[in-house]
Amino acid sequence: MSTTTENTTEQIAGSVEYIDPQVLEFEDNVRDHVELDKDFLASLRELGVIVPILAVRDADGRTYVREGQCRTLGAREVGLSGVPVYVLPAGATDDDTATVERIMQQMVANDQRSALTNSQRARAIQQMLDTGMSATKVAKKLSMRREDVKAAGAASKSATALDALDGGQLDFTQAEALAEFDGDDAAIEQLMRAAHWGGNHFEHAVASLRSQREIKALAAEAEQAYVQGGYTILDDRPRWSDLAAVGVEYLRSGDDERLPDDFEKKPEHWAVYLTDDCAYVDKTTGEEVDEGDIDWDTENDDDTEPAEGLRHASTITEKTVIVPEWYCLDYAAAGLALAPSLQNVAARQAGPTVESGGDSPEAIAEREAEQQEVERRERRKVLVLNRLGDAAESVRRDYVTKLLARKTAPKGAATFVAHCLTRDPYILCQNHGSSLTAELLGVKDERAVRAMVNDFSTNIDARAQVISLAVVLGALEARTDKSA
Repeated sequence: MSTTTENTTEQIAGSVEYIDPQVLEFEDNVRDHVELDKDFLASLRELGVIVPILAVRDADGRTYVREGQCRTLGAREVGLSGVPVYVLPAGATDDDTATVERIMQQMVANDQRSALTNSQRARAIQQMLDTGMSATKVAKKLSMRREDVKAAGAASKSATALDALDGGQLDFTQAEALAEFDGDDAAIEQLMRAAHWGGNHFEHAVASLRSQREIKALAAEAEQAYVQGGYTILDDRPRWSDLAAVGVEYLRSGDDERLPDDFEKKPEHWAVYLTDDCAYVDKTTGEEVDEGDIDWDTENDDDTEPAEGLRHASTITEKTVIVPEWYCLDYAAAGLALAPSLQNVAARQAGPTVESGGDSPEAIAEREAEQQEVERRERRKVLVLNRLGDAAESVRRDYVTKLLARKTAPKGAATFVAHCLTRDPYILCQNHGSSLTAELLGVKDERAVRAMVNDFSTNIDARAQVISLAVVLGALEARTDKSA
């Protein structure tokens, strides 16, 4: 405490004492509302009161908290037996002076307190991790979630993520994802827009970008193999009429036959355009499976037997693959001829324009090529939508899994379940969602779900409502395919 004269400020010394918070009394305080959140209380349980409470002791020996009422109330709630208190003697000689002195000290103490920025927190957390302390122990010491500790440590290694943290745009988990795409300006911009939109947009954008990155990595690996083989890599798909790079489907061998799949493609004559596609592979062996060999009626239903000669949908999984499109750079040198549909194109490029009607071979070929391009674009659209669907499914199921981990159902769950069952009474039997329900609840199968309900020793109505919600959500999720 200090007393001010006309020319000088005199500091009155106090003393630090450890006092039972229950015996401390409270003055009036400029902070007229106090909320003690669970993280603050957890910190007090773990570390106690670190910053001493400021108090004033009157002539009767009663000690009044001047600054630190949150710490005092929190210490009482968590049961601390003693807290550090910096005790000053009462300096004012009248009530008005005492009021001014109290308000001045309370306001200055609160106004001059500057909270750490999130980037400073992230760096500090990483420094603790660097000492060898586990994320679990750091989380306990700082009263944080373990996931947030790990995310903050990862974000601390990215200047972009730290800037976003200080801008208040992202939490630690989102900043960790931003750090994952450090250096990719387009991805960073997309993530920041998604964060601004809120909701699950950010998680969906992350899942989509990870998928795109996976495809780029697969394409780069495949490209390396073709480059090592001496082939030219095309950045863009040539037009059908481009005679400098003729698609393999527009070439014929010496006997006017289409080229077989195993036709030898010498590197000096051939180029490749790489594109991504989806393939079905065996979950165990990784071997590719023909789509026609899969009984899709068994999807999401482990108990259904596949039709004879077909395999169960649960035995396969989708995989992104890179496929080549072959183009000949010099068909004459390769000993090949153009298909009839391109011969008029070659003649037109070699000499005067050939007049042709709407049904000329060239016109027919052009229409066919346009149709092929339309089909190719549609196929690309399907692949893009499939990837977006996969990304949405991943985010959606992660959200539902966390929702169903609750001990009590969220508000409105019972109404939602009733609405779904009355609107579509067959929802539980038509969509084969029982296996997915078990997965969302984190158990092995449908029998394990029934066991959760039948275990009366641990089950209560509140948790049973969560399981009811899981059954409905599992059915809805099973019905929601990638085209939704």
